[in-house]
Amino acid sequence: MALDMRHCHLPAFLAGSDEFRGDSMVPAQVADITVGWLNERLAHDPRVGTVAAIDAKEIGVGVGILGEVARLTLTYADGETGPATMIAKCQSVFPENIMLCQMMGFYVREVSFYNELADSLEGVRVPHAYVADMAEGGAPFVLLIEEVVGARMIDQIEGASREDALKVAETVAALQAPLWNNERVRSIEWLPPMNNDMYKGAQALGEANWDAFVENWGDKVDAEVLGWCERVTPLYPAMLDWWAESSPVTIAHTDCRAENYLFGGSAGDDVVTMLDFQLLTRHVGTYDISNFLGMSVTTENRRAWQDDVVKHYHESLVANGVTGYDYEQCHRDFRFCLLQQAWAQLAVANLDPGNERGRTLLNAFVTRSFAAAADNNAGELLELL
Repeated sequence: MALDMRHCHLPAFLAGSDEFRGDSMVPAQVADITVGWLNERLAHDPRVGTVAAIDAKEIGVGVGILGEVARLTLTYADGETGPATMIAKCQSVFPENIMLCQMMGFYVREVSFYNELADSLEGVRVPHAYVADMAEGGAPFVLLIEEVVGARMIDQIEGASREDALKVAETVAALQAPLWNNERVRSIEWLPPMNNDMYKGAQALGEANWDAFVENWGDKVDAEVLGWCERVTPLYPAMLDWWAESSPVTIAHTDCRAENYLFGGSAGDDVVTMLDFQLLTRHVGTYDISNFLGMSVTTENRRAWQDDVVKHYHESLVANGVTGYDYEQCHRDFRFCLLQQAWAQLAVANLDPGNERGRTLLNAFVTRSFAAAADNNAGELLELL
């Protein structure tokens, strides 16, 4: 669940500025994607003929606060062919959100992923990028990517099935294995480590939100886990440093939730397509598995088969060439990630979910993550710090 930053205030020297529109060669908004611009950018792509008209429709209304997401339906000139649709992603319409995304490097991460990594990662299916570009400073940015037509998406409230969770585990392992604890992953300048100073600053957010979280959620979550979270808050920066030193790191999706994985469709019947790379980090790989099992699976189902999924993830890492990482450490890291995930729920202390589905989803996020930490006795690991 993303936080709505629309009511945050910019510093006076940025408020009302046109700086956010950036380079005119990069569309600031979906509405700025014109036929002329599209044909110029795709002139050398043999898969896309000359476009005669574009019909843009916003999709994901109410969830894409980090930017605009739209489906472009394309009409081609006589005798020309190409994909019937593309998905366009551009910066937010709100200057405050753009400033946040520039500060956090969200747009830079996704554009850089498509330009530098996507084609080199065997075994990971991501949408083909027709255009991935950004102005200096990361905004504005534009992505034109393939639409995976007819694919199935998991309803996060209903939760993933065991079969789907196993497929996600395989996909995550395939992403992480080539960059497992090596110099290549450490050399990617746009990929921030989880223990960077900005992420360590989440400690202050936890402190500020603590009273409101206890008031709003204290009677809905496990009391012991709540106590662990209270202990984590002053230790949070040191915990991230300790973790980065004691466990192998890799590229982590860091947004491993139901809506970011597509199953089947035009990609192929048994193919999983991974989406959305704005939150990529250099982190412990099990964060993605804990993220998925702890929030995109019902508590009942997770209890029944979480170990099967964690074991399958570990086996998939080994099958993809990862060595020196035994299952015992993998399972320990998984538990630590569940503790971090529960603590991260402090960020939603005052969040207004907006509607009934939003309330149901938010409740699932918080209660599932706390239950997962409790079931795995994650707080025991605080003794290692």
